[in-house]
Amino acid sequence: MLLKIMTRAVRVPVLSVIYALMALTFSSALQAAVPGYQRSFENFVGREIAPMVPGVAVVMVDQGKISRVRTWGRRNIDRKARVTPDTVFRLASVSKNFAATAAGLLVEEGLLKWDTLVQTALDDVRFKRDDYGQQLTLRHLLSHSTGLIPQAYTNLIEDNVPYRKVVKRLREVDFVCPPGRCYGYQNVVFSLAGDMIEAISGKDYNTFVQQRLLTPLKMNTASLGYKAFKAEKNRATPHIKIRKRWRPARVLPTYYRISPAAGVNASINDMGQWLLAQLGQRPNVLSGRLLDSLQAPVIRNTRRQSHFRSHKLLGATWYGLGWRVFSFGPYQNFVYHGGWVKGSRAMMVFNRELQMGMVFLTNAETKLARKVVFRFLDLYLKHKA
Repeated sequence: MLLKIMTRAVRVPVLSVIYALMALTFSSALQAAVPGYQRSFENFVGREIAPMVPGVAVVMVDQGKISRVRTWGRRNIDRKARVTPDTVFRLASVSKNFAATAAGLLVEEGLLKWDTLVQTALDDVRFKRDDYGQQLTLRHLLSHSTGLIPQAYTNLIEDNVPYRKVVKRLREVDFVCPPGRCYGYQNVVFSLAGDMIEAISGKDYNTFVQQRLLTPLKMNTASLGYKAFKAEKNRATPHIKIRKRWRPARVLPTYYRISPAAGVNASINDMGQWLLAQLGQRPNVLSGRLLDSLQAPVIRNTRRQSHFRSHKLLGATWYGLGWRVFSFGPYQNFVYHGGWVKGSRAMMVFNRELQMGMVFLTNAETKLARKVVFRFLDLYLKHKA
């Protein structure tokens, strides 16, 4: 009897040791699967950015597969809750590529064309110059090539003027060039694409994106709109710096009123799925032909207009449909977008030919985010050399 008891007493710790060794071996195998340049990038974020902001989340893809998901810090600097892979962040202008992709689904179905005239779908929208207004197309909206003064009436959105009232005032906005001839970044004008989607599909824009993109791609914690963000318990509170200290910032509904331009909320797990889809890994939802259209250069712009820092390897910069496009070093067709709204930053960069990419989210309005994209690409080039 005593022998049996002793045998049982010894067996449990032995099994615990075996399980621990198995877990360690599995963890080591996962770590070995992460490419060296991505481990270096993770170390960079963990060393230079994460200690300086409330919270950060990163997902990376290599060879068409998610290779790393990592989070640091807190959802709210005043509370203990940590950022997790399912913590929801504001995407701000990264939302624009959701709008372009949603429009592309209707193009593939033959219900829209990239060159559908805005006034054909939205007969109540008018512009200061009728001749130019009658030439404006969906393509012009999604590529910021309408020719209108840049950031037309973004200030009114920030002043809490309702979107529909702002749209009525577009007839007061000057053109600086004919449609399709020059680049000028927009938020209100860009959001007319969402109105076109509603008019053609018969569905509310947020509902359309949820049903046709977020749900099929299994972006399970992603949503659109102010109410959805506020209702999410596991959300990243935005932060701004006041007297050299991070403070939680109040979330306002202003930019959520132009949902195609800035209305999406998503976790880093969600963005991993979005990244895979844009890399062509979800052809049942997004076809290669659609991705070709979205990610092709449309209108040439400058580095400054692309909000890029100077870099010796940065080549030509363009805007496609909801995406920025650029060359870097020996490689063409890098696709990128950044988002910045009070207290939050988001960045996404990838290359479909190379089947690699990265998404960076933080709940802080930090200038350190400017380093992220080029550091990631520098490390990739070093890895390939």
